[in-house]
Amino acid sequence: MTAPNPKDAVTSPTSPTVHFSRGIPPLEAIPSAAIAELTGSVLSAEPDRVFQYAPIGRHTGDRELRDQLGAFHSVDPDRIFVTNGSLQALDLLAAHLLKDAPRKKVLAEAPTYDRAVQIFERHGAQVSGIPLRGDGLDLDVLRERLRTEVPAFVYLIPDFQNPGGVTTSEEKRRELVRLSAEFDFTILEDIPYRELRFAGTAPTLLGELAESVEGARVLTIGSLSKILSPGLRVGYVIGPPGTPGALAALAESTYLSPAPLLQVVAARAFASGLVRRNIDEVRKLLRPRHDTAVEAVRKALGEAALCVPEGGYYISVHLPVRTTEEKFLAAAAGTDHGGEVPRGGGRRGRRPHPWLGVLPGGLGATVRNGVPPAAVPGPE
Repeated sequence: MTAPNPKDAVTSPTSPTVHFSRGIPPLEAIPSAAIAELTGSVLSAEPDRVFQYAPIGRHTGDRELRDQLGAFHSVDPDRIFVTNGSLQALDLLAAHLLKDAPRKKVLAEAPTYDRAVQIFERHGAQVSGIPLRGDGLDLDVLRERLRTEVPAFVYLIPDFQNPGGVTTSEEKRRELVRLSAEFDFTILEDIPYRELRFAGTAPTLLGELAESVEGARVLTIGSLSKILSPGLRVGYVIGPPGTPGALAALAESTYLSPAPLLQVVAARAFASGLVRRNIDEVRKLLRPRHDTAVEAVRKALGEAALCVPEGGYYISVHLPVRTTEEKFLAAAAGTDHGGEVPRGGGRRGRRPHPWLGVLPGGLGATVRNGVPPAAVPGPE
């Protein structure tokens, strides 16, 4: 198996290694020239502002950017807090929700985004998983857990989930919001892939549903990494009044604020229409790769239980076999397939082993070479 080169993985479209461990946008999905042009115009027009410290005193982010994000999501800009990418949003939210929480239990989809789990555990959380089905969390299992112990929060990626590709149904979203109110817990809704829908109709955001359910609490986490550029490091939180200020107080004691220049560039990308144009372009770019990947998996694996998403970065396959991570990785290492297969870790709430996730752009050739894109044992 070819040794991975981090530079090649990001910059070279001809790299012999197909990475199954990260959802990295292809270079064609990043409008680099347009972003560079916007950056130049910002630097020419207002260099003093973008090279100075941002205001402090519970500063929640560049006002222009928050106005643009508010318009994009149809929410009050004062409910938005801007961060250095969505991972920093998760870190600040974990600190905010767990610091004085009477209970440190956190529930998440199983499997889920492993970096989120690492962040929660760093803040003292005990993370456990709820099995993921084709339409979202297994609510029967969730209800059973809630009757035993109510978590500080439940973490979800409800649209084109990482790494399962699953989208939570409208019915389950409404029930999750109702359960939040009934059992008094917060839902963290992470939506980095939501805009990358190829087909169908998007279910309602949990944050929107919570507005009409008394006692429900939902915090929505967004990012520009998949729809504009991961290099801008722009993430954000949409929360109820008071939450942005509380997060700002935590942020100022850590890093003061996100970079003013990058926030202004992101704001101008929204204002100029670049973000919406790029979303359309990325959908067109990824759709045929998605279709090729699904076709390749079906050809290679036949009647395996395949989650076919209507967008996003990931597909998943549930094979009717049980194996161990060690055996799977050993078999993969002995095959000249041009892929890098990461360890899953086997932790409940993290990715079950063996688990592979990949951007559809590199998937077809790998499957045709005889390596399935995802092979997971049943829920632990």
